[in-house]
Amino acid sequence: MNTGAQPRMIGGEMQVWSDLDGRRGAGPVRGTVLAAVFAAARGRILVLGPHDPALFDSLDDTTVLVRGVADARTLAGRTGLTVLCGSPAQLAAQGTFDTVIALDGLGRLDTTESDGLTWNEMLAVVHSVLAPDGLLVLGAENPLGLHRVVAPPRRLSDADWVPVPGDSQPATLTQLRQAAGDVTRIYCTYPDPVAPELILREDAQGGAVEAALERAFSGARKVLVDPARLAISSVRHGAGSALAPGWIIVAARDENLLPHVVSELDGAVPGPTLEHLIELAAARRDLPGVRELVTDWQSGPAAGVPANQIIKASDGTSVALGDVVDPAFALRDLASRLLRAGFPHPWPGVKGTTDLTRILAAMGEVHVEVQDEPGQRELPFAELVAERDRLIGELADARAQAAFFEAELTGRERDLREVREMVEQLSGTGPARAGQAFVGGVRATRRVLRRNG
Repeated sequence: MNTGAQPRMIGGEMQVWSDLDGRRGAGPVRGTVLAAVFAAARGRILVLGPHDPALFDSLDDTTVLVRGVADARTLAGRTGLTVLCGSPAQLAAQGTFDTVIALDGLGRLDTTESDGLTWNEMLAVVHSVLAPDGLLVLGAENPLGLHRVVAPPRRLSDADWVPVPGDSQPATLTQLRQAAGDVTRIYCTYPDPVAPELILREDAQGGAVEAALERAFSGARKVLVDPARLAISSVRHGAGSALAPGWIIVAARDENLLPHVVSELDGAVPGPTLEHLIELAAARRDLPGVRELVTDWQSGPAAGVPANQIIKASDGTSVALGDVVDPAFALRDLASRLLRAGFPHPWPGVKGTTDLTRILAAMGEVHVEVQDEPGQRELPFAELVAERDRLIGELADARAQAAFFEAELTGRERDLREVREMVEQLSGTGPARAGQAFVGGVRATRRVLRRNG
């Protein structure tokens, strides 16, 4: 057992590279939810790749492999770790392990100082050091995950190592499951495969899951579309695992050896979210149904909890999962989501979130102070484009109306001048002038009548 000794260089180590400092790439795998994954480890443990050192606090008899010398020296100062530095190709000499953990996957294991290994070759190395009854815990980023779908384009750096065409790295969950070969359990990670805040079972569904996804994506910034809405929609339609940002695969030859990763949602109250029920009622134009749901919400102790953090149990009771905030804020948040949902709703005449908030407050028979112009939340890029297009349309309508009124005003001014001329002519003296004035007045009157219909 290592007690703060120097790291062991096994060959192929990178002298001037660090995956832990975060200056190149995404930094180490991290997150308090990953402690539940590490709790499944048993026996002699091998951890591969960059992981937050805090995750090692609960482990004993653990060996860690990293590729950067600086990272190896950082980890070597921690009691209880045996630190290896170099290429995974040199692991065969380290014996076998009861548990192998690689939550960062295999993409950041190979080094520039080695001959290079394909993903399948690195997986073969992992299997070669895994005991016959051992447990493999392997993470993988989904290259088609929604975190990539919603991310804006950016320039790649030297830390963005991607598989070359024809590499064997799995691109789908089916391919990853086949590569593992053994009996497996799959877990999905959100909102980011490197720094997850939520771990879900492969088949997880329900209101509690949707509420957790809302919380997990609450800090998303500079995205093309709202990732929480995409994640919730994919889960509702059974495609959550296919579009999850990351996967954790737990594999063993014997199903009895497979542990269950305990998540925060185990034992959650089943049922849909209040927001989902209101959305459905609004889409059906069921105003009495919307009124009943909003009134029940606003008359109870959870009036200040956002509707997407309230579960409606089968017996009709409401279970609040989020913190209580200002009821006006909760109503405004619901109004904003209803207007952004993309389906027809029964309030086509509302001019914006403020109007709908006041309508919902009236339906719920509550009095709240609704500010006309509160601080605006940061919109995803696609919604900004939609908002821009809406404002362009409103500006075009306003310009068309201004042009119409300008033409009307010009016509009325012309008519007024002609009428004044007619009055001046009629006020003159002499039969000839009076006759000319009469004819001119008749003509001017006809023109005015024709113009005004």
